[in-house]
Parts: sequence; C-alpha cells; structure tokens
Amino acid sequence: MHPAPIEERSSYLQFLHLGEAGLAGPMNAVIVGRQMAPGAERDVRVTRWARETFDRRLALVIRRLADCPYLAGDRFTAADISVSYALLLGLRTGNYVPGSIERDYLTRTTARPAYARAMERCQATKAWAARSPGL
Repeated sequence: MHPAPIEERSSYLQFLHLGEAGLAGPMNAVIVGRQMAPGAERDVRVTRWARETFDRRLALVIRRLADCPYLAGDRFTAADISVSYALLLGLRTGNYVPGSIERDYLTRTTARPAYARAMERCQATKAWAARSPGL
C-alpha cells in the first residue's frame, strides 16, 4: 500500500479532528441549550454562539465535499466517520438540516455495509436513529 498524498493526509487529519472537536462539540452545546436546559435558560447567547460555530465549521466540510466525494479525497476514512457522526447528531436531534451536499455525503457514508453492521450491533442507536429526523 502506498502512502496517501500529502494533500489527502492533511485533509484527513484536519477533518478527523474537526468532526469531534469542531462540529460535535458545538452541536452538543446546542442540544443542551435548546433541549435540556430549563426554560428560562434555553437558547441563550452561548447556545446561539455554539450553533454559529457549528455553521462556520460546517462551511469547511461543504467546501471540501463540493470537490471530493469524501473528506480525504476519493477514499472513505475515519475522518468521514467523525464528521458523519457530528452531522447525524445534529440531524437526529432536530438541530441541523443538511443541505444537498451534506445530504448526498451522508447518504454515501450511511450506505456502506460497515455502517449497517455497526447499527445492527448497537440496537439502541439503531432505534434512536429510526425515531429521529433522518435523511
């Protein structure tokens, strides 16, 4: 196996970390601020800031996916798992509606046989996904 070109490797590393830290982190703050906080504390400034942060970072994902089917180029990698998770978290909690580029991307990542196997192994996640807004 040949090492990935430097552009693919740098994209892989960027999006691997962006998924969890840059997208899922702010989305968790949005979920807490919109759905779990007591009524008077819902949708306060920090919640709006977290959503704005998510949207700014999502723009990086959209720009990359406009040119490539996956975040590291033509190959599916762990970066796609990381970012897909963050996007699905927002989607399934009703806090994010994907545009056409992200929707097509999520269709590609969730159509993989390994995704289906993972969902079969975790029936609680599969049930939650089935009850949630989806693609």
